Amino acid sequence: MRFAHISDIHLGMVDAAGDPLKVTQAVVADIASISEALDLVVVSGDLTEKGDCDAFEAFEDMFKRIGLPVIVVPGNHDGPAGMHDYSKSSAVFAEWNITNRVIDIAGVRFLGLDTCIEGATQGALDDQGLTLLEQEVARDCESRLVVVMHHPPLIIGLEQFDGFCRLEKGEKCLEILRSARKETIVLSGHVHRPYVARDRRIACFVAGSMVAPYDSALPFGAAPIRPTALQDFYYVHDIAGDHLHITTSQRVRGIAQ
Repeated sequence: MRFAHISDIHLGMVDAAGDPLKVTQAVVADIASISEALDLVVVSGDLTEKGDCDAFEAFEDMFKRIGLPVIVVPGNHDGPAGMHDYSKSSAVFAEWNITNRVIDIAGVRFLGLDTCIEGATQGALDDQGLTLLEQEVARDCESRLVVVMHHPPLIIGLEQFDGFCRLEKGEKCLEILRSARKETIVLSGHVHRPYVARDRRIACFVAGSMVAPYDSALPFGAAPIRPTALQDFYYVHDIAGDHLHITTSQRVRGIAQ
């Protein structure tokens, strides 16, 4: 199982460091160019800037061209009401939106969680999502579990970002994930800086943002956050069996510096 993971493309954003439409077009073209080697595409939230129908429609039109299954969860900029409303009007998008459901692709289980609060930067998990997570973590089966959620459950240790990522019932989520008998892979976004965090059997991958990336003078702690050069890559994950998980960064030729 091999898939591309991107996040936070913010279609409709007007003050981004990179043009969200042009960046997304370049990313879609790049993924399409390696689509024969991929099984699907994962987008972990903030597909749009304002959660409007036109932006979701543009996202759908572009990603359909790749010719691969796509799975998405909402980010805080997607509403999440706007995204769930659009899912009611588009059969394609409704299939892509895996909020509070599990799909099995090539022997890997993907569980989508909605971590967003309408109009808020911080997040929350509801009882339905936590119950589903607990059930999937406890399942006695050979297939790997990949959880897709916008807010990362493991934080970077960068003061301002950690505030953005505050999750109501986040400790309960971590308790469930830590109880797993084998590694759970978590795919997230929200923090516009790519990183990987591990805790016991949790491996959390944050995809960063290719339209509004941020960096800091120091990697951790209370260092001031400052804009940085455009991120020009996304992650490609390769999962095989119970143990093998290879992650690499794929440079986007259309925006490579």
